Amino acid sequence: MHPHTAAAARTAIRVATGARPFLLAAPSRPTAPKAARDFIRAVLRGTHLAPLVDTAVLLTSEAVTSSHLRTPRSAEILLRLLTAGHGLRISVYDEAPVRLPVRGCWPYAPAAGQPYADHGLLLTSRLADDWGITPYAGVPRSAALWFELYAGG
Repeated sequence: MHPHTAAAARTAIRVATGARPFLLAAPSRPTAPKAARDFIRAVLRGTHLAPLVDTAVLLTSEAVTSSHLRTPRSAEILLRLLTAGHGLRISVYDEAPVRLPVRGCWPYAPAAGQPYADHGLLLTSRLADDWGITPYAGVPRSAALWFELYAGG
């Protein structure tokens, strides 16, 4: 859970609930994580969600880096940021096939003696107020990683 958030039931952040969407499409190149970080900073700077910038930038960078490492250079990474009065939702989509984890338990629990497969997911599970991996209506077996951060109060 995000350290600045009191445990409380929150409305899901979706366009239908009045959230404002921002989109970034970037080719799967080594520059994609920086472009994503700069995009998140530019959108959130000067808003009431500015206290969430550092966490949003860190988790976005991890997600986009993971996408870049799993996709060919010809692929595109799509970043969607939804802002609302009580927080934000960031989703990262790519065209790489993935194994969807089981929600509720740490999804990439390794076999004995094996390292965690994705440190970015470990960070996301610790720092985001809510998160998940959902099927994406693109390439078969592709998925989107999303996470939400809530404003304090």
